Amino acid sequence: MSQLLERLQRELAQLDDPVAAAETRARIAANLARLGRFDAARKAIDELRQIFGAGQSGRATVWIMLAEGLIQHYEDLSPTAIDRITRAQVLGVAMGYSTVIALASAWKAHIEFETSNFSAMIGSLSLATQNVGEAEHDAQTRLAIVLSNSFMICGDRVQGQKWFMRGREHAVKNGDQASIEALLYNRVAFTLAWFRVLNCGSGITAEELKRLRLEIDSARNLQDLTRITALANHVKLLDARLMILEGRYEDAIFALGAIRTQLPFAQHNFDQLFIDLEIFFCRIQMDESATPGSSLDILVDRRLGDLDIDERIVAAWMRFRIAEVRTDMVDMDVARRQLSGLMTKYQTERAALGAALENFILQ
Repeated sequence: MSQLLERLQRELAQLDDPVAAAETRARIAANLARLGRFDAARKAIDELRQIFGAGQSGRATVWIMLAEGLIQHYEDLSPTAIDRITRAQVLGVAMGYSTVIALASAWKAHIEFETSNFSAMIGSLSLATQNVGEAEHDAQTRLAIVLSNSFMICGDRVQGQKWFMRGREHAVKNGDQASIEALLYNRVAFTLAWFRVLNCGSGITAEELKRLRLEIDSARNLQDLTRITALANHVKLLDARLMILEGRYEDAIFALGAIRTQLPFAQHNFDQLFIDLEIFFCRIQMDESATPGSSLDILVDRRLGDLDIDERIVAAWMRFRIAEVRTDMVDMDVARRQLSGLMTKYQTERAALGAALENFILQ
């Protein structure tokens, strides 16, 4: 059991006030969800609903809403999660409940980041920072995670690392092992995302790849040690995609084949068709006479429009690289235009995000 859960359960055993106990039970449920223990998390919320389901306490209700949103988010990355978290935020504002305003806003920003809704994310981050207390480690940690991720995808590794260390400090004080793992995972995930885009243009150095390999191996080893399952498949996907950058195409084919049907993954950064394209790209690198394993749909820009733009850039680059050796399969001019257009859009969007993040720069 994590230190945070142990502490919350000790606190719960000492509480006589039913509303305070409900808040702590909801926090326990939320943390169980983040650890991948979804049955236990749902059971805790069902028990709370039996007591406070009629709205007997606004404070209990808002914590239940927030916990439900996090269960939905972590169990199956449900798009309805942000609705529950937004309701908790709105109710917290109406109540003047700054602790919930800060925490719900930080989690809302987390989901908005994941869906690339950056303008809304900046608003949520601003509301969270206006309401968070220095000792409110849950909200401080989540704020730091979102900001570290945001700076990382803009290529600002200095600010990304500063917010990483701030998040880690609060997570350690909170005994929050799940957030420490998330920080490590996110740092490698968004560094890899940045590298994958760079690889489509100027390229990356062998030394940078070696450093990222060490970080991904560390994230996987920590996950094995802590037995936190919520991000297990995501780490496997990172590992497989780094293999492509490393030129380990045969290993990547095997790893991608194993991960392509696993869940949960969010629709904005995962599609089985994209995995098929990555597998075929690897085959082409090994043998220019290779053919797609299933359908030529992997070679056209279908079903990938909902992916994050960095993933769409990688898909366009792979199609262009395939076109260089297999003009019978892909029109090189079309592939080149698609890649160029996406890169221009990406650079514009990242510049706008970087400018919006200037108010959150740590000195």
